[in-house]
Amino acid sequence: MNHLTSSSLLRCISYPKGRTAAAGLLCIVFFTATKVSNLQWINDNFSSAEQQQQQQHHQLLTSSDANTNIYTSLRKNCQIVYVLGVEGAIHHGVTPIIDTLARQQIDPYTGNPYTVHLQPRVLRAALFGIRERRRSMTDPSLIQEVLDQLCPRDGNKHVIIEDSSFPCGAEDDPRSYRVHRQREWMDMTMQEIAQAELALNHPTNLQSFVDVYSPHAEIKFVVLHRPFLETVASHTDVDEGSYGHSNVIRGFMLILRRFLDANPRLWTMVCVERLMWTYYEQNDVVDEDQFSLARKNVVSYMAVFLGWPQMECPHCFDSWQESTKDAVKVLGEEKIMTLLDHMNELDGIWPPVVVDEALPEQHCST
Repeated sequence: MNHLTSSSLLRCISYPKGRTAAAGLLCIVFFTATKVSNLQWINDNFSSAEQQQQQQHHQLLTSSDANTNIYTSLRKNCQIVYVLGVEGAIHHGVTPIIDTLARQQIDPYTGNPYTVHLQPRVLRAALFGIRERRRSMTDPSLIQEVLDQLCPRDGNKHVIIEDSSFPCGAEDDPRSYRVHRQREWMDMTMQEIAQAELALNHPTNLQSFVDVYSPHAEIKFVVLHRPFLETVASHTDVDEGSYGHSNVIRGFMLILRRFLDANPRLWTMVCVERLMWTYYEQNDVVDEDQFSLARKNVVSYMAVFLGWPQMECPHCFDSWQESTKDAVKVLGEEKIMTLLDHMNELDGIWPPVVVDEALPEQHCST
């Protein structure tokens, strides 16, 4: 599949998620007809020579005696929190919780509130290529632009929150992703998807992101899991229906799992169903005590994991809206058995298990 070159110009304004289940996107697109293949773009932009250049750059930043104290101090005050999950994992519900929790944090040493950047365009440009398609994510000047804008050396704590799903966007998405969604993923096994170079770089390459930004910022992942059938049912309008979509998200679940296994100390888990009142309902009666305690436990544990001092958050769920969809009705009974087979193939792969499990709320339903 071919895509537009750097002569394309795309400008998008993303409206913050959180007040409703849908996020608006306003895009103005100007483009030319010159095209290059996704795969050729990756090969051109991740050459061994460039990789060597980036390694030398980061070695200089992290090892130079003159810069060591500067960058150690910068990293201490710069944190990137990535809300990580496949499409349909309710990012629009969990991200506002983390955003609200972050905005009530006060640095105990300075007395200053944390500065919070939600879904900043400069980071999205760097990670996904939006408005910066022809510049590699590992471009030192692009990394520096992100740090200068989002983590200035002002002595304050800066928290950057990103939550783009895996996968995201459409095959013909007007946003200038470096690698777009591919139609052939619908017909591939999850193992084939997880080995495909384009899939490993869509919407970004997670390991490369960690490698190039971790010298300058603390990176943490809050991983989301939602029961499989509900996840598929939330996006039946993509990948030509539920079967194709099930294939695609399973491939990305395997990609995410391999990344998490390689970086066990960088992530924690949120089982989204444990935040829903329906989980605590029996005979049309909700156990309010268990429901409230579970939400409190999840938020408190998240604050501890992220190293934030304030663990109480009375307004974290103010914008929460639960889906009223019945997954079986949405998917259709005739498809359920095949989709259950798909789900069973994920046994031992997804959901991942937290290594040092601390909460009963981190036992996810499949």
